[in-house]
Amino acid sequence: MQTLRVDKQKNRLYIVLSGFVDAEEMKANSDETIEVTKQLKPGFDVITDISNFKPTTPEATKHIERVQANFKAAGVRRGVRVVGESAITAMQFSRTGKHVGYESHNVATLAEAEKLLDG
Repeated sequence: MQTLRVDKQKNRLYIVLSGFVDAEEMKANSDETIEVTKQLKPGFDVITDISNFKPTTPEATKHIERVQANFKAAGVRRGVRVVGESAITAMQFSRTGKHVGYESHNVATLAEAEKLLDG
């Protein structure tokens, strides 16, 4: 499952991914995320909460990589990943991000992510 929220004032995209998402659902989520990213100006920030997201299939990770490449091309300033206790999923997202040159900081909570970006 995916939830998206745009804060135009902060020029920030919030993404929450939870549960297990297969390749078909991840493609739809990725298409939606890329479309929503168009509402932001270059220099935007992204907070992705994957603390309740389950590791996914290699086919689905290709769509994650596509979104991360889109963030980079659209002019992302910073990415922060809320990972909680989800070490395996955090590694999966880090690996796909490195492949396309999208770096994101891992933190345990949304409050830490906000503080990192606002500070």
